[in-house]
Amino acid sequence: MTHLSVRALETIGAAGYTDEEWARAAGWTDGLWRGDECGCDDDRCVGHHHETSEECGCLPILLDHIAQNREAYELWRDYRAAVEANDGRGDPKGYDAAWSRAEAWVRRHHPQALTFSLDAVVNGMRGISATYAGVDPGFVGTTPEPESPGHYRQQLWTEGVDQYGRQQALAAKADERPEALGRAGR
Repeated sequence: MTHLSVRALETIGAAGYTDEEWARAAGWTDGLWRGDECGCDDDRCVGHHHETSEECGCLPILLDHIAQNREAYELWRDYRAAVEANDGRGDPKGYDAAWSRAEAWVRRHHPQALTFSLDAVVNGMRGISATYAGVDPGFVGTTPEPESPGHYRQQLWTEGVDQYGRQQALAAKADERPEALGRAGR
């Protein structure tokens, strides 16, 4: 088992995580860290992405990505609660609040987006999506916008993703059969 370096522990702590919480966020359900000492969950990071004496460039990005996913997860949870409130009749104030938060989230994390939606379904996936100018790049989670030639819609966050950015079904499988993913406990 790899131990986190002092620098990684300081960075992770400044983001509000203990080392055990960070290990769980990276997918190790037992809370034991198995990634690289720099805090990256890729155990090949040191020596491949950076030298031992250098800071890990991955760690701040990973922390930001988890914060972004956590915010989207909570936003989606509040949106679905507003939609399903009052025996399916909805909660207009909660609905409006969720849309306002979603707009702020999209503008902050995806400033190039032209529009956004909580209602659009992209390739069968519900979640937070946005439209962009340009030709559909063909990525997973994108689809052309037939009503707006030269635009495409992209799924930014998908229902079924946990607050750490992992598909919940995958996380459940990891708990049942960790060896199936190539690393014990992941």
